Formats: sequence, C-alpha cells, structure tokens
Amino acid sequence: MKNFRYRFLLLLIVVISAFSFVPPTHQLPERNRFVPEAVYELPPVATLTMTASEVVAAKGETACVEVKAKDFNQILSMQYSMNWDTKVLKFKEVRSFGLDGMSLQSFGAHLAKEGILTFSWYDPSLRGFTKPEGHKLYEVCFEAVGNAGTKSKFEFSGKPTTVEIANSASQFLELRSKGGLVTVK
Repeated sequence: MKNFRYRFLLLLIVVISAFSFVPPTHQLPERNRFVPEAVYELPPVATLTMTASEVVAAKGETACVEVKAKDFNQILSMQYSMNWDTKVLKFKEVRSFGLDGMSLQSFGAHLAKEGILTFSWYDPSLRGFTKPEGHKLYEVCFEAVGNAGTKSKFEFSGKPTTVEIANSASQFLELRSKGGLVTVK
C-alpha cells in the first residue's frame, strides 16, 4: 500500500506539473544577425535624358519652360518631381502634351506653392513609346514674380516623388537631366 501511495503521489505531481508548467516564450531578436539582409535592386540598363529650356521673361510675364527628351526608346512609364524657386517663379499651368495618355492628371500641382510639381505617366497601350531625339514632352509655365536680375533653376529630382523610369522590357532606366533656367529681366 505504501508503494501504491508513493506511485500515486508521483503520478499526481507529474500530471499537475505537465499542465501547469509553461515554458518561457522564446525571444526572437528584431534582426537576425546571422542572416544578411537581401537587397534586390537591379542597376539601370540604359538612360533617359531630360532637358529643360532656358527662358528670359520680364516681371509679370509668362515664362514657359520646354521639357524635351533624348533616348526615349520604348518608354512605358516614368515618374519624378520638378523644383524651382518660388521667390522668382509662380506656377501657372502645364500644357503642350507630347505623349499619348499625358494630361493635366499626369501632374500634381498640390505642392506648387512650395516650388514642387510632381509627375507620373504611363503608356495606356502598355507597349512603350519611342520618340525622336529632342521630342518635346510638355511645357511648364510660370509667372515671373522675382525682381529684375533674379534667376530660378528648373530641376528634375526625386523629391518627393521617387525617380522611376521603365521601358517595355520591364527594365529601369537612369534619369540624366539638364535643368533649365528662368531669368527675370
């Protein structure tokens, strides 16, 4: 009987322990130091060159900067931002669209008072366009508000809209740009 009590007590302790013992949670590090982070970024295979014109205008006049392209081969989509000095130029409009599917909706003028115009376009046929060298894509027009002798650069950038240009072969292209200049006379 003594042996039976001993076995029963041992069994009871094992059963109670099995249901009441919860091992501590395993703490995973926020970043596993043993596995390097994978970066899957493909380098650009080609370039697209954007050129903005230089314009001279008197204070109060309209100055339109032409944006032209070079190496526009099978371009499927593009996005970027344009920047200027708001002390010298006041945004008016975008016009003279040179690509199918490009319209006022391709441009974001919500930050124009801060000197930023965003741009996003894609080929609606999803085939990609090829245009001759020097093809005019669009014009950005401003009112010259600076004093005589002041100048403003017109530049292409990735802020706030990231620069991204893709061709019909699903390859990303590098943007090379030559910014424009507006001089108030």
